[in-house]
Amino acid sequence: MDMQVLRERAGLSRAEVAFRLAISETSVRNWEAGRTEPTMTPKKYLEALRLFKCTPEELAAASEKSINQRHKRKPGRPRRFPTNQLNQVTPMPDAPAAEIRL
Repeated sequence: MDMQVLRERAGLSRAEVAFRLAISETSVRNWEAGRTEPTMTPKKYLEALRLFKCTPEELAAASEKSINQRHKRKPGRPRRFPTNQLNQVTPMPDAPAAEIRL
């Protein structure tokens, strides 16, 4: 179960969760999309447990699943340089070898 399923199981909209936890709706959307993990004060954490009607283990598992699903769907921004090209250094033709002086 991910964060969205947890919210829907409690019969809440994103706006309701945001209002009751005094956070932005964007934060709730980011939790569900796996872009960010929920970070809360202990008081808000207890309120979230009551709100979602879940155990601490269920909330942690839902957060972890949301994060893992995002990384499976979208690997993120592609690297600027492919890793196999970073380690390949080709010497210039007709260039003298560098001298090392001590």
